[in-house]
Amino acid sequence: MAEQRLFNILQLAYTPLSNYDFVMVKDDAIIQQFINSGKLYIIAQRPVLTFENFYIDSEDIENPVLKFEVHQKGTSEILECEFPLFQDEFNVPFGSHCDIAINYTYPKSEVVFQHPMPFTSMANFVVHTGEDYYWISPEKLIYHYLRDALDIRIKGDIAKFLKYKVHYIGKATEQDIIKRLTGHSHLQDILSVERPFHYGTLPTEEIAILFLSFKDNIFMNTFSPDDDEMDIAVRMLMGEKPIDDNVIYLDAEKALINALKPKHNRLLYNNYPESKDGLHSHQLEFYTFNFSDPITLMYDNGEIVGGQDSLIVEKGKTLQVRKGSKSK
Repeated sequence: MAEQRLFNILQLAYTPLSNYDFVMVKDDAIIQQFINSGKLYIIAQRPVLTFENFYIDSEDIENPVLKFEVHQKGTSEILECEFPLFQDEFNVPFGSHCDIAINYTYPKSEVVFQHPMPFTSMANFVVHTGEDYYWISPEKLIYHYLRDALDIRIKGDIAKFLKYKVHYIGKATEQDIIKRLTGHSHLQDILSVERPFHYGTLPTEEIAILFLSFKDNIFMNTFSPDDDEMDIAVRMLMGEKPIDDNVIYLDAEKALINALKPKHNRLLYNNYPESKDGLHSHQLEFYTFNFSDPITLMYDNGEIVGGQDSLIVEKGKTLQVRKGSKSK
């Protein structure tokens, strides 16, 4: 008798975006590709992140380095960062002419008008090369660092800046996420009724959207000599997935909603893992959902920590959240 086990690893498909940033960048064609590669999304809330003490270290005038700190309202934690301006990966090769634009959070700090550098209370910065531009927010900087996509040096505990209170979980298996979120009624409700964590902050800057895709789906199978079961093994060796991705995404949405019970999800799938369109009909002995990125999803009864905790379903049993330990 064949036994199938499935290990699903979710990752951020793109950097988390505040609602304000999402509205600003969602029409960019390149950014659209990254966002729409995700099939699940989480609408959450976190204190505003800012760049502080931002300046250009021109000790090596031919190879300037941007130096700054990442702060988050309500905590004394700091990330100390260095970001060489000229990077081929950034499409800003050595010796390029470029301009840097600074965008501030609301309300703007009075200090910035008195002392040009270092800059404070920055929401993001934009590097403009004349032909193109590159937008960097604190979360996008961390995202690139986690992907090792750019030369970025960070000193501090990144995971403490990636904690999100979950308000809503949704799927976009039948249409692009950007279309799904345009005019999204639950997003508008959240912006309207959820109070800011900190006085004076705009809800549109605290409400964040996380875009999720599968990093991997690992199937483990044991087979007997039965012809039908061996046929499954042959198809897998030919690169055919035993279960369609959309089915796994649909089940992942239900698992997350069942575990976290977000306030703005009306349907909580209390009978999960039973479902008509998820993994239940595939009779898996065991399957899991994990997050590869060091994000923390906070909910009323606890939290799920990326890289540590697992959502586990065993055949004939209800969903369990199994707590793990921090990897060294």
